[in-house]
This record gives sequence, C-alpha cells and structure tokens, in this order.
Amino acid sequence: MNEKLFQLIHQDNPWLKNSTSLVISQEHYYIARFQIDSLLDAEWDHLWLILVGPRQAGKTTLGKHACSALLQKQRFKSLLYLNCDRLEIREWLKNSLFINEAITTFDLRQPILFIDEVQRLESPGLLLKTIVDLKLPIKLIASGSSQLEIKSKVQEFLTGRHIEFVILPLSNQELIAAHLPTNDTIIYGNYPAVIQSMHKDILLQQLYQQYIDKDIIEFLKIGKSDIVQKLITLLAHASGQLINYNQLAVDCGVSITAIKNYITILEKTYVIYSIKPFVGNKRSEITKNPIIYFIDNGFRNQALNNFLALESRIDAGLLVASAIFQELLKYKHQRFLNYTIHYWRTTSGAEVDFIIKINADNFVPIEVKYRHLKALTIPRSLRSFIEAYQPKIAIMITKDYIGQIKIDACTIHLLPLSHFNHCLDLISKFK
Repeated sequence: MNEKLFQLIHQDNPWLKNSTSLVISQEHYYIARFQIDSLLDAEWDHLWLILVGPRQAGKTTLGKHACSALLQKQRFKSLLYLNCDRLEIREWLKNSLFINEAITTFDLRQPILFIDEVQRLESPGLLLKTIVDLKLPIKLIASGSSQLEIKSKVQEFLTGRHIEFVILPLSNQELIAAHLPTNDTIIYGNYPAVIQSMHKDILLQQLYQQYIDKDIIEFLKIGKSDIVQKLITLLAHASGQLINYNQLAVDCGVSITAIKNYITILEKTYVIYSIKPFVGNKRSEITKNPIIYFIDNGFRNQALNNFLALESRIDAGLLVASAIFQELLKYKHQRFLNYTIHYWRTTSGAEVDFIIKINADNFVPIEVKYRHLKALTIPRSLRSFIEAYQPKIAIMITKDYIGQIKIDACTIHLLPLSHFNHCLDLISKFK
C-alpha cells in the first residue's frame, strides 16, 4: 500500500490509531432514525446491508452510527470506512484482494467494512459479490445515492446476498421523537443538515448545486445539464399534476423520449417520485400518466427559488399535499410496509389526492383540503370513491378542523396537518 493511500485511509478512519475516537465523533450530528433497530438485526450479519437514498439524506451518518452500535455491543471489533468519492479509494478497490491487504495493514479483527457511495466504482456488484463469497467474518455495509446505478451495477450480482434499506430525509415523526421543531419543514424540507442549520436557504442552494455537479454532470455524464435544471424547475411548477410529456418536451426543446429518460434519472436519484393512478373496476377511471411529487419540499422550493411562508404561498395546498405524500413514503420505508401510493381520477372529473392500497381488499383514500372549514362537509369526489369502493376509513386533511363522520360503513377522519401522525397510525393498523 502506498503512503498516500495509507494516510488517506487513516484520515477517514481516525479510530484505527485511537479506538477511543470511534466514529463517533459525529454523534452530536446524529438524529435517531427509526430504521436503526432493523439495521442492527443479527440476521443480516452475513449479508451486505445496502443503504440507498438521496445525497445528504443521512446514509453515511446512519451507517456510521450503526457501526458504532455494533462495536459497542462487541459483536464486531474494528471498522474500516472507505469513501468511493475519493479516486484513490476507487483505484484500490478495483481488485478484491484489497480486503486481505486491509486486514493485514490495519490489523483488523472481526471487522465491519463500510463502503460509501459504492455506485461510483466501475464494477461494484462484482466486487461486493466476491467479498461475500470469500465467507470472511466481516460485517458488510455499502451506501449509494443513485438507484439507477445500484440496480444496474449491484443488485444483479447480489441476489440472496444483500438486504436494501431506503434512507430518505428525516420524517416529521423522527423530528418529533428527537424533540425538534417541524414548523419549517414544509418550506425548507427535511434534509438533516438543513434541519439543524440557521442558514437553511444557503444549504439548500448548495445541496441543489451538488446534485447537478456530482450526480448529473460528473457521475451520470449528462452533457445537457441546463436542460435537466430547466426540467426540474418545470416539474416543480407542475408537481401534483398529471405529467404532460408533450408540453415538457416543447418547453425543454428535446424529444419526448429524452424527457422520459431524464424523468427516470430524476426519480432514480431520489429527487422526484411518480405515483400511478389507482385502477379499480370502473371504466371511467383515468389509467394513463403518473403524477410527480418531489421527495423533499426544500429541494422543490430551491428549484423554484421560493421560500415564502406557507400563508403567503399560492401553492400552499400543493405544499401540504407534497408534505403528506413525503411522510407516507417515509413511513412505508421506515417500517417496511407493503402498501402502494396512488391517485384517483375519473373522466367525469372526480379526483382524490392519494389512495393507499394496503392489499387487494383494503384502501385508504386521503384528500387534502387545506382551508378553513366552517362545517363538516365531505367533497363530492371523496364521496364518489367511498361509494364505489367502500373503504373502512377515509382521511381528509384540513387547515384547522377536527371531526368524524360516517358514510355507510366508512369512517371519515377530518384532521389538520399537525395531526397527520394519527393518520399514519390509522394506516398502520391494516395488515
């Protein structure tokens, strides 16, 4: 091992020289994540743990915290952290024999191997497979911020050899559990560094630019980054609406095929998420284009360069709907739930914002009406869905109204946004 690489590894792994400095120097930055207990399950000790999610969503911090916990429990005795953002590390990892050199050079005993940003390797899947097949007593963790690359370069090699955890920006439930305020998240989003900063707009600007520079230009080699940036802004304006591929192609000056490709990239790098229509047994239901939501409101507002308070926004209802979608998505991944999120629209104009499909027999419609209600009224569209599909419960998000009403066998819960955690509890009761 050459001297430069040796020093670089020690720089990223100070505990190799002094075990008392263990990771853990970052402990004061850590906000407890609900997935930590699942990460520490001993059943995964012989598999790769693959942490995927947006850049700066907290994958590295969570991974290091998991390593610290495993070491403190004495299930493992040492840690080697390798950051593939560094060229020297990527060069070293081209040969799977690196693991033997690392064990000898750093005197690793019952080690944890944590490879960060693994998608930046040329053949990460083959490397990870080879390490597993060596059957060494090593705990294996890897992280990546591009699902596009993880799926194409890693998962095909690791069938039966890995378990994947999706790490999204912090949920409001996690913030509440950590006694942190949630009042700014609807504008500035839930990225951990942004949550803890007094200069949220500056950090969001840097986060946005890092995504363009690192993921779009440097890593994915997309030459027309200006088109991607324009598309992100257009999608931010059109969030919560049916995607119009034709109009987006005209506005960006590229083909529909290119637009669909760029949207796939944005989705697989965890900027946006598309939800498909709920299709039941009615011919009148719209079954075509998806609706796009951003994974984080702060990222969307940065694309719009608009951080006005909710009360001053003409898109306040959309911001609330987006926040609800984001919490539903995080809840699903944090608790390994199997529900899917859809929207519902008919050719006659009826629409419901979200349909949570628990299984073939259970659906939970959620309608967002972020305005003052003087009386308990249920929108015609929500009534139409209830009459058509007879769900056991339905949820309507209001600005400040709390109440309940029954339509046939369905109990409709009217709740303000601040009570949305109760909605998640209602959904979790379905099996």
